[in-house]
Amino acid sequence: MTPADDARAAGLLVRMSLSARSGPLSEDHAALVGRYLAEPSLRAATDATVDGLGLRLVHASAQGGLLLTSAGADSPFRMRLADFFPRQTTGVQRRMLLACAMVASFVTFFPRPEDLEDTNERLRRRDVDDVDRLVRDVCARLDAEARERGEELDPPIDEPDLARAWTVWRQTSNSKKGADGREREVGTRQVVVRCLDLLAEQGLLRTIVKGETYASTRRMQAMARELVGSLAWSQVAEVAEEEAAGVVGVASAAGAGAEESIA
Repeated sequence: MTPADDARAAGLLVRMSLSARSGPLSEDHAALVGRYLAEPSLRAATDATVDGLGLRLVHASAQGGLLLTSAGADSPFRMRLADFFPRQTTGVQRRMLLACAMVASFVTFFPRPEDLEDTNERLRRRDVDDVDRLVRDVCARLDAEARERGEELDPPIDEPDLARAWTVWRQTSNSKKGADGREREVGTRQVVVRCLDLLAEQGLLRTIVKGETYASTRRMQAMARELVGSLAWSQVAEVAEEEAAGVVGVASAAGAGAEESIA
Protein backbone atom coordinates (compact mmCIF):
# COMPACT_ATOMS: atom_id res chain seq x y z
CA MET A 1 0.00 0.00 0.00
CA THR A 2 1.17 3.53 -0.77
CA PRO A 3 1.07 6.36 1.81
CA ALA A 4 -1.89 7.78 -0.10
CA ASP A 5 -3.72 4.46 0.16
CA ASP A 6 -3.07 4.36 3.91
CA ALA A 7 -4.23 7.95 4.31
CA ARG A 8 -7.50 7.24 2.52
CA ALA A 9 -8.06 4.02 4.48
CA ALA A 10 -7.31 5.88 7.73
CA GLY A 11 -9.86 8.56 6.96
CA LEU A 12 -12.46 5.94 6.06
CA LEU A 13 -11.80 4.01 9.26
CA VAL A 14 -12.17 7.13 11.40
CA ARG A 15 -15.41 8.02 9.61
CA MET A 16 -16.81 4.53 10.15
CA SER A 17 -15.71 4.55 13.79
CA LEU A 18 -17.45 7.86 14.48
CA SER A 19 -20.62 6.57 12.80
CA ALA A 20 -20.56 3.12 14.44
CA ARG A 21 -23.34 2.06 16.75
CA SER A 22 -23.87 -1.04 18.87
CA GLY A 23 -23.97 -4.41 17.13
CA PRO A 24 -21.60 -6.28 14.81
CA LEU A 25 -19.32 -4.26 12.55
CA SER A 26 -20.07 -4.22 8.85
CA GLU A 27 -17.86 -6.36 6.64
CA ASP A 28 -15.95 -3.37 5.28
CA HIS A 29 -15.56 -1.83 8.74
CA ALA A 30 -14.31 -5.10 10.25
CA ALA A 31 -11.78 -5.48 7.41
CA LEU A 32 -10.37 -2.00 8.06
CA VAL A 33 -10.16 -2.64 11.80
CA GLY A 34 -8.31 -5.89 11.07
CA ARG A 35 -5.84 -4.00 8.92
CA TYR A 36 -5.41 -1.33 11.59
CA LEU A 37 -4.50 -3.99 14.15
CA ALA A 38 -2.15 -5.84 11.79
CA GLU A 39 -0.51 -3.17 9.61
CA PRO A 40 1.84 -0.65 11.29
CA SER A 41 1.64 1.80 8.37
CA LEU A 42 -2.15 2.01 8.49
CA ARG A 43 -2.11 2.19 12.27
CA ALA A 44 0.33 5.12 12.14
CA ALA A 45 -1.74 6.92 9.50
CA THR A 46 -4.96 6.37 11.48
CA ASP A 47 -3.44 7.50 14.77
CA ALA A 48 -2.15 10.67 13.06
CA THR A 49 -5.60 11.33 11.60
CA VAL A 50 -7.26 10.81 14.98
CA ASP A 51 -4.82 13.25 16.61
CA GLY A 52 -5.19 15.83 13.87
CA LEU A 53 -8.97 15.83 14.17
CA GLY A 54 -8.84 16.51 17.91
CA LEU A 55 -9.93 13.00 18.81
CA ARG A 56 -8.56 10.41 21.21
CA LEU A 57 -8.49 6.63 20.76
CA VAL A 58 -9.91 5.03 23.91
CA HIS A 59 -9.98 1.41 22.83
CA ALA A 60 -9.41 -0.75 19.75
CA SER A 61 -10.47 -4.36 19.21
CA ALA A 62 -11.49 -6.65 16.38
CA GLN A 63 -14.99 -7.00 17.83
CA GLY A 64 -15.74 -3.42 18.82
CA GLY A 65 -13.60 -1.48 16.39
CA LEU A 66 -12.14 1.90 17.35
CA LEU A 67 -13.78 3.81 20.20
CA LEU A 68 -13.05 7.51 19.73
CA THR A 69 -13.77 10.50 21.97
CA SER A 70 -13.00 14.20 21.73
CA ALA A 71 -9.52 15.03 23.02
CA GLY A 72 -10.18 18.50 24.36
CA ALA A 73 -12.50 21.46 24.75
CA ASP A 74 -11.54 22.83 21.34
CA SER A 75 -12.35 19.62 19.45
CA PRO A 76 -15.11 20.04 16.83
CA PHE A 77 -16.40 16.62 17.92
CA ARG A 78 -16.83 17.64 21.56
CA MET A 79 -20.36 17.19 22.86
CA ARG A 80 -21.60 19.52 25.56
CA LEU A 81 -24.42 18.80 27.97
CA ALA A 82 -26.43 21.53 26.24
CA ASP A 83 -26.19 19.53 23.00
CA PHE A 84 -28.29 16.74 24.54
CA PHE A 85 -31.41 18.94 24.46
CA PRO A 86 -30.95 21.00 21.29
CA ARG A 87 -34.63 21.88 20.93
CA GLN A 88 -35.33 22.69 24.54
CA THR A 89 -34.35 25.27 27.12
CA THR A 90 -31.13 24.14 28.76
CA GLY A 91 -31.13 25.89 32.10
CA VAL A 92 -28.72 25.19 34.93
CA GLN A 93 -31.14 22.83 36.67
CA ARG A 94 -31.72 20.69 33.57
CA ARG A 95 -28.00 20.43 32.84
CA MET A 96 -27.41 19.34 36.43
CA LEU A 97 -30.09 16.65 36.18
CA LEU A 98 -28.56 15.34 32.98
CA ALA A 99 -25.06 15.31 34.46
CA CYS A 100 -26.32 13.25 37.41
CA ALA A 101 -28.10 10.84 35.07
CA MET A 102 -24.99 10.42 32.89
CA VAL A 103 -22.72 9.48 35.78
CA ALA A 104 -25.33 7.23 37.37
CA SER A 105 -26.01 5.47 34.06
CA PHE A 106 -22.40 4.35 33.72
CA VAL A 107 -22.10 3.34 37.37
CA THR A 108 -25.40 1.44 37.30
CA PHE A 109 -24.05 -0.81 34.56
CA PHE A 110 -20.50 -1.03 35.96
CA PRO A 111 -20.62 -0.49 39.75
CA ARG A 112 -17.33 -2.21 40.64
CA PRO A 113 -13.78 -1.53 39.39
CA GLU A 114 -13.43 -5.15 38.30
CA ASP A 115 -16.50 -4.74 36.07
CA LEU A 116 -14.51 -2.31 33.93
CA GLU A 117 -11.50 -4.56 33.44
CA ASP A 118 -13.11 -7.97 32.89
CA THR A 119 -13.61 -8.35 29.15
CA ASN A 120 -15.21 -11.75 29.71
CA GLU A 121 -17.92 -10.46 32.01
CA ARG A 122 -21.48 -10.90 30.81
CA LEU A 123 -23.03 -7.56 30.00
CA ARG A 124 -26.20 -6.53 31.79
CA ARG A 125 -29.68 -5.17 31.40
CA ARG A 126 -30.80 -2.26 33.55
CA ASP A 127 -34.10 -0.40 33.89
CA VAL A 128 -34.66 3.35 33.87
CA ASP A 129 -35.83 3.16 37.48
CA ASP A 130 -32.50 1.55 38.50
CA VAL A 131 -30.65 4.70 37.43
CA ASP A 132 -33.14 7.10 39.01
CA ARG A 133 -33.11 5.11 42.24
CA LEU A 134 -29.32 5.13 42.40
CA VAL A 135 -29.15 8.91 42.09
CA ARG A 136 -31.74 9.31 44.84
CA ASP A 137 -29.72 7.00 47.09
CA VAL A 138 -26.68 9.20 46.44
CA CYS A 139 -28.76 12.28 47.30
CA ALA A 140 -29.86 10.69 50.58
CA ARG A 141 -26.24 9.85 51.43
CA LEU A 142 -24.97 13.36 50.70
CA ASP A 143 -27.84 14.93 52.66
CA ALA A 144 -27.08 12.72 55.67
CA GLU A 145 -23.37 13.56 55.53
CA ALA A 146 -24.13 17.28 55.23
CA ARG A 147 -26.44 17.13 58.26
CA GLU A 148 -23.76 15.39 60.30
CA ARG A 149 -21.29 18.16 59.44
CA GLY A 150 -23.88 20.88 60.05
CA GLU A 151 -23.48 22.19 56.52
CA GLU A 152 -26.05 23.99 54.39
CA LEU A 153 -28.19 21.44 52.58
CA ASP A 154 -29.38 23.74 49.80
CA PRO A 155 -26.42 25.67 48.34
CA PRO A 156 -27.26 28.76 46.23
CA ILE A 157 -28.51 28.02 42.72
CA ASP A 158 -25.63 30.05 41.24
CA GLU A 159 -23.11 27.58 42.68
CA PRO A 160 -23.35 24.65 40.23
CA ASP A 161 -21.19 22.26 42.23
CA LEU A 162 -21.75 18.57 42.84
CA ALA A 163 -23.75 19.09 46.04
CA ARG A 164 -26.15 21.41 44.23
CA ALA A 165 -26.55 18.89 41.41
CA TRP A 166 -27.64 16.12 43.76
CA THR A 167 -29.87 18.58 45.66
CA VAL A 168 -31.64 19.56 42.44
CA TRP A 169 -32.26 15.87 41.69
CA ARG A 170 -33.62 15.23 45.19
CA GLN A 171 -36.06 18.12 44.86
CA THR A 172 -37.35 17.06 41.42
CA SER A 173 -40.21 14.61 40.96
CA ASN A 174 -39.53 11.18 39.49
CA SER A 175 -43.21 10.57 38.68
CA LYS A 176 -43.79 8.76 35.39
CA LYS A 177 -47.00 10.66 34.68
CA GLY A 178 -48.25 14.17 35.29
CA ALA A 179 -51.74 15.17 36.41
CA ASP A 180 -52.89 15.14 32.79
CA GLY A 181 -51.71 11.55 32.36
CA ARG A 182 -48.78 12.48 30.11
CA GLU A 183 -45.09 11.84 30.78
CA ARG A 184 -43.58 14.62 32.88
CA GLU A 185 -40.86 16.27 30.79
CA VAL A 186 -39.34 17.83 33.92
CA GLY A 187 -39.38 14.58 35.89
CA THR A 188 -36.09 12.87 36.67
CA ARG A 189 -37.27 9.61 35.14
CA GLN A 190 -37.75 11.31 31.78
CA VAL A 191 -34.26 12.82 32.09
CA VAL A 192 -32.87 9.32 32.62
CA VAL A 193 -34.77 8.04 29.57
CA ARG A 194 -33.33 10.85 27.44
CA CYS A 195 -29.86 10.12 28.76
CA LEU A 196 -30.09 6.38 28.06
CA ASP A 197 -31.56 7.00 24.60
CA LEU A 198 -28.62 9.30 23.85
CA LEU A 199 -26.12 6.64 24.95
CA ALA A 200 -27.96 4.13 22.74
CA GLU A 201 -27.74 6.53 19.78
CA GLN A 202 -23.98 6.69 20.35
CA GLY A 203 -23.70 2.90 20.37
CA LEU A 204 -22.87 2.68 24.07
CA LEU A 205 -26.13 0.94 24.99
CA ARG A 206 -28.58 -1.41 23.29
CA THR A 207 -32.27 -0.61 23.58
CA ILE A 208 -34.25 -3.61 24.84
CA VAL A 209 -37.54 -1.82 25.56
CA LYS A 210 -37.41 1.88 24.64
CA GLY A 211 -38.02 4.07 27.66
CA GLU A 212 -37.76 1.10 30.03
CA THR A 213 -34.84 -1.34 29.65
CA TYR A 214 -31.34 -1.05 28.16
CA ALA A 215 -28.27 -3.31 27.87
CA SER A 216 -24.60 -2.38 28.17
CA THR A 217 -22.02 -2.90 25.42
CA ARG A 218 -18.25 -3.34 25.26
CA ARG A 219 -18.01 0.20 23.92
CA MET A 220 -19.72 1.51 27.06
CA GLN A 221 -17.39 -0.55 29.23
CA ALA A 222 -14.37 0.97 27.49
CA MET A 223 -15.78 4.49 27.80
CA ALA A 224 -16.54 3.97 31.49
CA ARG A 225 -12.85 3.34 32.15
CA GLU A 226 -12.22 6.93 31.05
CA LEU A 227 -14.64 8.34 33.62
CA VAL A 228 -13.37 6.50 36.69
CA GLY A 229 -11.58 8.63 39.26
CA SER A 230 -13.72 11.76 39.20
CA LEU A 231 -15.36 12.88 42.45
CA ALA A 232 -18.83 12.37 41.00
CA TRP A 233 -18.00 8.82 39.90
CA SER A 234 -16.51 7.95 43.29
CA GLN A 235 -19.54 9.16 45.21
CA VAL A 236 -22.00 7.32 43.00
CA ALA A 237 -19.91 4.14 42.85
CA GLU A 238 -19.64 3.96 46.63
CA VAL A 239 -23.40 3.98 47.01
CA ALA A 240 -23.84 1.53 44.12
CA GLU A 241 -21.51 -0.98 45.78
CA GLU A 242 -23.40 -0.72 49.06
CA GLU A 243 -26.70 -1.05 47.24
CA ALA A 244 -25.51 -4.23 45.55
CA ALA A 245 -24.43 -5.57 48.95
CA GLY A 246 -27.84 -4.84 50.46
CA VAL A 247 -26.63 -2.02 52.72
CA VAL A 248 -28.86 0.68 51.23
CA GLY A 249 -32.66 0.70 51.71
CA VAL A 250 -35.03 -2.18 51.10
CA ALA A 251 -36.37 -0.69 47.87
CA SER A 252 -32.89 -0.41 46.42
CA ALA A 253 -31.98 -3.93 47.45
CA ALA A 254 -35.12 -5.25 45.80
CA GLY A 255 -34.25 -3.43 42.61
CA ALA A 256 -30.72 -4.84 42.64
CA GLY A 257 -32.10 -8.34 43.00
CA ALA A 258 -34.09 -7.94 39.81
CA GLU A 259 -31.01 -7.36 37.69
CA GLU A 260 -30.63 -9.65 34.73
CA SER A 261 -27.45 -10.62 32.91
CA ILE A 262 -27.33 -11.13 29.19
CA ALA A 263 -24.77 -12.56 26.80
